[in-house]
Amino acid sequence: MIKLIALFFTISVANANIFPFLLPDEGSTFNHHLQTLIKNSHNEIVIVTSAMNYPSLRKSIMHSLSHGVHLKLMVTKSSGDPLSLIAYQGVDLYSYTPRAITDTLILIDNTYVCHVSGALDEKEMGNTVSTVW
Repeated sequence: MIKLIALFFTISVANANIFPFLLPDEGSTFNHHLQTLIKNSHNEIVIVTSAMNYPSLRKSIMHSLSHGVHLKLMVTKSSGDPLSLIAYQGVDLYSYTPRAITDTLILIDNTYVCHVSGALDEKEMGNTVSTVW
């Protein structure tokens, strides 16, 4: 049985869809793709980041929340967008302080995973940051 699990894992990794975006050159494409996936989410969005200051992403999250999507935020700095989002139903905010989080991880409907090196900050996304789906 364990051999089958290893085989299925290898096949699933080999067939995964990877969309690398080289920021800042493809920043608008990345922003559009991320907003589309968040707006079209059905169940749950999980965001793990050190800080979140991304107004255009916040609009997409608000759209999803109005359609019953559950949002889980895990941040080290809870100022800014995370504090404004906890007023809405379906939002769980977790503060993580034992160790600094340097990267960002976004999980959409247990289907799409986005990894960004650095915090979710719209100004910082204009710098050289790499991301992989």
